[in-house]
Amino acid sequence: MSETNKLSAAAAEQAVGVQASVQDANAQLFASLMNAPNKDPSAVSAESGDAYYQKLVGKKFISPAECDKLMAEGKDAIDPNNTFTVDNLPKNHRYYKEGDMITLDMDESRLNVVLDKASSVCQKVYWG
Repeated sequence: MSETNKLSAAAAEQAVGVQASVQDANAQLFASLMNAPNKDPSAVSAESGDAYYQKLVGKKFISPAECDKLMAEGKDAIDPNNTFTVDNLPKNHRYYKEGDMITLDMDESRLNVVLDKASSVCQKVYWG
């Protein structure tokens, strides 16, 4: 076997080893997500007594940029009965619209706020 063939064979073996390591890491990540304490977003509900569910679901989210724009126009952007802003969320939060791509990292201290794609009304909240 020539030196080039030996190097190619060694590189191929190394690539197979890396691929197996990546598959193992993905399997571990998937298992940890499946075993997460709040893997089901519907687990946070009015019945569970979660204060953020009570405070946010059904209200329109006003983004910081939208809020600044309304304030610059001299309009009162915040109606606490019907809207909320990032000021109403805990420090560790993430908001996104249904269907948006998000990372799958799990952080049990993070509040996830899911907004309707068209109206920005909060549809559900969950920790993770």
